[in-house]
Amino acid sequence: MDTITQITLGAAVGEAVLGKKVGNKAPLAGAVVGVLPDLDVLANPFLNQVQEIAVHRGITHSIFFCLVVPPLLGWVLNRIMKKSEAGWKDWSLMVFWVLITHIFLDLCTSYGTQIFQPFSSYPASLNSIFIIDPFYTLPLLGGLAVALFYKPGSRTRIRMNAIGLAISTLYLLSGLFLKLHVNHVFEENYRNQQIGIERYMTTPAPLSIFLWTGYAESSDTVYAGLYSVFDDDREIKLHPIPQRSELIQPYIDQVAMERLIWFSNGYYAVSRGSETLLFHDLRFGRSDLWLTERNTPFVWNYRLLFNDDSTQVIGVDRFEPTFDIRSGRFRQLYHRTFGRK
Repeated sequence: MDTITQITLGAAVGEAVLGKKVGNKAPLAGAVVGVLPDLDVLANPFLNQVQEIAVHRGITHSIFFCLVVPPLLGWVLNRIMKKSEAGWKDWSLMVFWVLITHIFLDLCTSYGTQIFQPFSSYPASLNSIFIIDPFYTLPLLGGLAVALFYKPGSRTRIRMNAIGLAISTLYLLSGLFLKLHVNHVFEENYRNQQIGIERYMTTPAPLSIFLWTGYAESSDTVYAGLYSVFDDDREIKLHPIPQRSELIQPYIDQVAMERLIWFSNGYYAVSRGSETLLFHDLRFGRSDLWLTERNTPFVWNYRLLFNDDSTQVIGVDRFEPTFDIRSGRFRQLYHRTFGRK
């Protein structure tokens, strides 16, 4: 999730766990701990882009990290906050809950979170919330903001923060339940349109859990479609995307290529650029959010970098398209989200 949401979640959890004992120090410490897992990006200047893919949301987003770090960081916070009523165990418990909620929230996005590191690099993903979702963030932020106007430990302060956490958590869990319905609708369309799929995934479109994108793999083609839970009918227009996997077949066992396929979970397409091959991770959609019939660029792309005789992929270079962020696009997204095709 975005940094603002993780800071807010960390602060709200910190307030819920320790606010009664240490007052405003609890949300402050929670906010700082809330961004701790994402500091893995500080290693990026020392890594190439292939290594970055493996490191981000790696060990710092694992269950192992959640178990090892809290006692250590709890001891540090206890030393810093000597005059507070909280002890080492209290601070450790707060750190644990902030870290585990951070990781669970990231797990719900489509990026892929290596929660089983260092034992497995499997990029787990529930695909139930978009990386920026104001319906999740705003109740959380509102509850915390109102709570901070009241005296630490007061019933109203505790209640306001709890309400914000409850609403955002209910919304997050609703995404998981809605996904079951959305999956059923997409499966129904694959059958009705006689598309023999090998596997599929669904993930929320930007900014809410009400509009969903589905990707289904069939032979060397991926079918993409949009469905809103407010649609009057269940018919989905599916867009075929040729994967063209034959273009990367000579390099399929090379480290850079393996890493890209691993990261994309196999939902990718390849195209020829002006000078090299382009690898598109389809999970993040197109620049038009699949709202138009035009062939617009994909959002998440890599240029493959080859050696002199083009026999080895020696690296990748990520690039993004230019987004159409005019108000008309947001109007389209709003209308499509609420069932107007």
